[in-house]
Amino acid sequence: MKAQQILQAIGPELRQQILTYLQSDERPAYRAVIQSLTQARKLRPQFILEKSRAQQAEWLLSQLYMKTNDPVAEQILQIWLLKSQGAMLITFLDAVGIQHDGKGQVDELPEEISEEKATEGIHALLAVYPPQQVALYLHMFQLQRTEGWAGLTAAMEKTEAIKLA
Repeated sequence: MKAQQILQAIGPELRQQILTYLQSDERPAYRAVIQSLTQARKLRPQFILEKSRAQQAEWLLSQLYMKTNDPVAEQILQIWLLKSQGAMLITFLDAVGIQHDGKGQVDELPEEISEEKATEGIHALLAVYPPQQVALYLHMFQLQRTEGWAGLTAAMEKTEAIKLA
């Protein structure tokens, strides 16, 4: 699943939470995203930034749903996960046994994640976080490798709570 597909599948509440976080807490990143997307549309950033936050979010989502803007959608989701959901990342990495810097940053990803370990990680996440957030994180984690991890894919497919439409 590509980032723009994940963004469409996660539901309006979580999408709004992510955009609100970007607009409020990651203002420089938000402005850079608007700058990039407006340039591609041959618009001035101010044209979008002068609109209400709700109108900005609506325009931004319409742009992020486009296949051509998948890298931007991926960047937004990564910013939200790394900056505001560090505890969730750490919960999964610890449960699966992946070494990290204590903040969720990983230097070297494993070649393999067993289905058993992946299931433990999924259950650890679901014990604390909403299923939509868990699904978002796991799908984004899978994007870190071209084919993802077979064990994690199998564990995700067996967990109904985290299936995205």
